[in-house]
Amino acid sequence: MSSSDAHQAPPFFGTGLVPLAGSVTGAHLRWTSAAVLAARPDWVVRAQDGFAEDVLAEVEEALRAGPEPCARTAALYVQALCLMTLGETPIAVMVTRELIALCRSTGHVAATVQARCLLVELLRREGQLEQAVEQLAHAAAADLDDLHDPEVQLALGALASAHRLIGVTEGVREIHRRLDGVEQNLPRHQRVARLSNLAFEHAERGVRAAHRPPFAADHDQLDEAVATIARAVEADAGLTFRVVGLECEVLTALSVAMLGDASQALDRLTGIPGVLERGPEAASAQVFWAIGMIRALVRLDRAGEGAALGARALAVVRDHVIDSERQALAHEVMLAEHPRVADPGSGTVEYLSLAGRREDETSTLLDALFRARVDLLRGADERKVLARAARLDPLTNLVNRRGGADAIAEAASLPAGEPVALLLIDLDGFKEVNDSQGHLAGDVVLQQVSAALRTAARLEDVVARWGGDEFVVIALLEEGRAVALAERLLETVRTCPQSGGARVTASIGVAVRTAPVDEPEWLRRADEAMYTAKRAGGDSAVVG
Repeated sequence: MSSSDAHQAPPFFGTGLVPLAGSVTGAHLRWTSAAVLAARPDWVVRAQDGFAEDVLAEVEEALRAGPEPCARTAALYVQALCLMTLGETPIAVMVTRELIALCRSTGHVAATVQARCLLVELLRREGQLEQAVEQLAHAAAADLDDLHDPEVQLALGALASAHRLIGVTEGVREIHRRLDGVEQNLPRHQRVARLSNLAFEHAERGVRAAHRPPFAADHDQLDEAVATIARAVEADAGLTFRVVGLECEVLTALSVAMLGDASQALDRLTGIPGVLERGPEAASAQVFWAIGMIRALVRLDRAGEGAALGARALAVVRDHVIDSERQALAHEVMLAEHPRVADPGSGTVEYLSLAGRREDETSTLLDALFRARVDLLRGADERKVLARAARLDPLTNLVNRRGGADAIAEAASLPAGEPVALLLIDLDGFKEVNDSQGHLAGDVVLQQVSAALRTAARLEDVVARWGGDEFVVIALLEEGRAVALAERLLETVRTCPQSGGARVTASIGVAVRTAPVDEPEWLRRADEAMYTAKRAGGDSAVVG
């Protein structure tokens, strides 16, 4: 659900039973082990929906009854989740470590993974990032192959949330791809929470696109956020999370605030009552409600009101959202407080571009180191670890040609009806940079352009250095949206800050397949289209 419940705590430690109606208290029920297991799904939902104090009292009463180990693991997980939601992080860490020890002693692999994922968030809150990454590596190294096992499904949902918290984005995508095939078989509360998480991920990408050149919100990502949260509402059917309806209202209005009529957006957002007064369960909704409000107010020349509202929202969500969401909100507050900082050529724009580039480089390095650690924990030999590292281009930190070729091969063989776009990008004017300024200057330009391309592409797209000054992007898009992506990439290269006065543009060839295709033929189509764009003067995209 929101960051406080689904992003900051793996929300799924359940059997998939329909949540019990109303509160289950010790005054009305003898806490047998069977009763604890039966109450577990209801506890998890209510703990994340604003009733953490009530749930904590029930869980502690159940623990005093001395349940059997399996039931005790369920109760301890919910206890730690409630304590974290209520801000009692140090105590929650102690409970979670006890839980991990109990899960390992009973041989419950999936339960151990969920417990480690909860500990990842707790350690991150405590500022112990290195230990959090170590716990995540242990969780990711576990054997979770049986996708039809409900506990494995729950563990994978928790693992996806933990990956996102640490910033291992490729891991998030891989887990979601695995869960896509069994989505309809997931328990309702897990399915709803997963869709909610995905919706906010799309919303964050859509908003953050406006924080870097060319400073335009990503229309596709915001549309996807609205469509995904609508699916969550449909799946919920009013039976589980109260907050999902609020999330749908907020994300729908956010899209209007970023892309549509500002007055209409402001009316819709102010018509949602008491958003900032909600508890931690609504933290992500609070963030994006505030972002929408600020953006609408700024567009209506009421920046002062937007800045004041944003400052209040930052204080409300400070301890309940992941850093990337809080950073997105802080950026909107900064723009409201100092509107000229986004002017082209301003020092702030340059600083943010450099900071964004460093963030991308750090994320890529973290992902590589994390994967190497997982491989070692799984007992992989040194050659396998080195082979994974060999898939990264050392100059640009993008996927290298080998990794790009693997991605193209995989995409080429996808079933009919799944459109995939292959974009082949060649830089215009790059030879002149090398000739006039030297190869070191050319390397700097390649690094800057690479970081800009990775930022402008969607999180799920593969961006690879194909060789020299050529790049490829593989994206699951039909032709119209692929052309829109190409235009965004062109603008990104065109406006990319480049060292030494260098200015390069790009020629892009776009080839879309809708059925399995021969890889060389697919590449040939993209290559011919790219050269057509180059012969026409460059700085353009052509569909082949």
